This record gives sequence, structure tokens and C-alpha cells, in this order.
Amino acid sequence: MESHGTTQTRDGWKTMLGGKALDRPAAAPMTESGFTETADYARFKARVFQKTGIDLNLYKQQQMHRRLLNMVERANARDFMEYFDIIERNPQEFAAFLDRMTINVSELFRNPEKWRDLREKILPPMLARKRALKIWSAGCSYGAEPYSLAILLDQMTPGVQHTLHATDLDQKILAKAKEGLFSDADIKNIDAATFGRYFTRLPARPSAGVPDAGPTCQVKPEIRARVTFRAHNLLADKFDSGYDLICCRNVVIYFTDEAKDRLYARFCEALAPEGVLFVGGTERIFNFREIGFASPQPFFYQRNR
Repeated sequence: MESHGTTQTRDGWKTMLGGKALDRPAAAPMTESGFTETADYARFKARVFQKTGIDLNLYKQQQMHRRLLNMVERANARDFMEYFDIIERNPQEFAAFLDRMTINVSELFRNPEKWRDLREKILPPMLARKRALKIWSAGCSYGAEPYSLAILLDQMTPGVQHTLHATDLDQKILAKAKEGLFSDADIKNIDAATFGRYFTRLPARPSAGVPDAGPTCQVKPEIRARVTFRAHNLLADKFDSGYDLICCRNVVIYFTDEAKDRLYARFCEALAPEGVLFVGGTERIFNFREIGFASPQPFFYQRNR
């Protein structure tokens, strides 16, 4: 059995984890219940903000620290600042850092019952007021949500050109999103008729008996062309305005409550009067009235006139 000892450093104490030393100070400020911040981690957050504009203080500290600590260990770095030096020097490691910071788990028409509400209850009144809609998929990951929106709008309003923006912090995942490639798991909520109309099946790849979780199909070019992708930091960059619908689903789970409140208030300002914010199946905005929303359906928040 391995022994786990400790050695002292200029920042406090280091705990040996499987032969690897990681900062664990004897005394440091408590930023959350049960979480102690090291000087090394505080400097790392400051340098990340200088380099990227990403303010890690706006994320729940305990969860984000755990996530980043795993990245430090994977890079075989001794501490957070050594890991920062690695991502500063190595563009591939920096891209991997941004990729691992974001949660890129999705599927087309995720939570189908909510998409049914969108189709039957939310979009029809909008389309009755306005022929072409302006929509934003915020935190679009690898494209499942914006392509779901593009397909739904094509089904409801064939031939109408809507404005559909899709943004994410991660440039690497945006490049993937533009390709419109999906696995069988991604399309489990797609029926055969919809698949035949909007997707192309890719040639099967040899798998030597191992199930292949890679891309098996691609969104057709005419649907891909309806989505405009760009990089955007929800916690720092400016928002466009006049949106009829903003989708931000399963994106804010690592944000602090204060960051969430500011973000939801900015979404409200970015919506047109009576525009709607569509959030994830496990998310609630408890102070929606103070922000300026009404809530016509669970998980849908409508801006007041």
C-alpha cells in the first residue's frame, strides 16, 4: 500500500496523492462551506482571467476546484501555477483546458416533453405575432440544441428564414458543432421520418466487435446553413438584443447564485417584450418576478411587456 505523507512549501502544506504533491495549505480563506482556497489556486484564477477573460470566481468554487484539480493531475503538474505554465506554452493543452472546463453533454431534442411544450404552447403565439423569429442558443455545446431548433422551425414554418444564433465559450466544440455530426445516442429522440428528412447516414466504420460511439450521421447542409455559430463568454461578453427566444439549458450548474442572477437579468434584457427564456429540466429561477419575468410554463420564463 502506498504511503501518503506531507511536505511543507512556501504556500503551506502539500499532501502526497499517489506520489504526487498538490498544494494543501494549513490555513487559507474559506470561500465556500467545506472549501479552502490555496494561494496557488488564487493566483491561477487571476492568471486565467488575464489570459481568457474567464472569471472562475463566478463558478461554484468547490465543484470547479475539483474539476480543475483533475486537470492538474492529468497534466502531471505539481500545482495549479505549474499547470498554468503548461497551458500557456502549449496551445493543445490550452484547448484541452477549455474543452474540459465546459460540459459538452447533450442530445437532439433533449427532454422531449419540454420540446413538445415549445412546439405546442410557446412558439405558436410568437409566430402569430411575428413571421420570422430571432433565437439564441446560449451555451450550444456541439450543436444538438441549435439544430433541434432549426429542425423544429422548419417543420412548423417551412420556407421561413429565421435568425438562429448559437454560441459557446469553447472554440474547439464550436468547430465540431458546425460539422453537425452526431452519434446514435445523440439522435435517440428522433423518429425515422424526421431522421430521413434532416439527416444523412454516414458509412459504417469497422469496429472489431467494439460498439462505436462516434458520429453515425450528419445534419443536412440546408439545416446547418440556418445556424450561425460564434464564440461567446456568457459571463463577460456583450449580449445582442431583441431575441424572441433564448435557450440556455444545463449550462449554469457550476455558476454561483449571484452569477446566475446577473445572467438571468441580462437574458431578460436581451429578450424582446414577451420573449421567452427556455432553461434546463433541472433548473428554476426562483426570483423570476423580481428579474422581470412571468412563468407561463415550467422551465419557460416570459419577459413582461
